[in-house]
Amino acid sequence: MSNIHIKRMESALKKLISNTLNFKMRDKNLQFITITDIELTNDLSYLKIYYSHLEDDRKENVQNALDGSVGFLKNEIAKAKLMRKIPELVFKYDEVEEKARNLETIFARIHSENERKQK
Repeated sequence: MSNIHIKRMESALKKLISNTLNFKMRDKNLQFITITDIELTNDLSYLKIYYSHLEDDRKENVQNALDGSVGFLKNEIAKAKLMRKIPELVFKYDEVEEKARNLETIFARIHSENERKQK
């Protein structure tokens, strides 16, 4: 399968999954979820879905809710007729935002220490 075709498929799947999670799911653990990235394998058999969530303390509840929603999401993908074979869905927490926040904290600490040393 061509790389362009896979990228186009990933874009459509990202939009579909985001809309489904935000507007069709009623689980309170799935509120405030952002799909940050999607990776579809070349053979279209696996779909890694990276997400972030506003409340870091509920990561386990969110992951369990997402794992429980796999059947519903596969059904929505099938209804949309985006692909013949529905891939296995794997949800992964995207740690990029969390790491960025940690770096910002470190840089702020370094900046404040440098200001104190200059005084």
